Amino acid sequence: MSSDADIVLLSLLAEQPRHGYDLDRVIEQRGYRQWTSLAFSSVYYLLKRLSERGLLEPDEGSQGRRTVFRVTDAGRHELRNAASARVLSPAPPSAGVLPALNAYPRLDDPALVALLEQRVEALLGRLDELRALRAQVDEEHALAIFDYEILRQEADLTWTQSLLKKVDSDED
Repeated sequence: MSSDADIVLLSLLAEQPRHGYDLDRVIEQRGYRQWTSLAFSSVYYLLKRLSERGLLEPDEGSQGRRTVFRVTDAGRHELRNAASARVLSPAPPSAGVLPALNAYPRLDDPALVALLEQRVEALLGRLDELRALRAQVDEEHALAIFDYEILRQEADLTWTQSLLKKVDSDED
């Protein structure tokens, strides 16, 4: 099973053959680091691993750090299957705040309320950051990814604010 990072690299290489530095540049430009743990240092590791699995191959004559990779037929098949599985399967919510709520005996715990208020500020900042990054891209799929993440963050903000309102109204 391919990871999110595998899917990103395979999809970028399915667009066109690239070397690691170019992949890193596109990953940064399109804001993919906003939702994957795809660091520059892991690009070369993943290229090697995907090559060993037969999903990528180097272009003839390229070598070293500037080796240009392209997707094999097996890689295109894996990409289609992995991408289809992700599109069809709604992801469970990430751990984050949900299990953390259990660490507090009550939702109106003053320490939790203060943290939720800080969370609202952090979410507002994150939304400003995402909107600014979105304004810098023009690829249709990158825009769709930013739109999805912005909506997700807005939903988190709405949920956090409603939780704070509930706590506030319960105290009255």
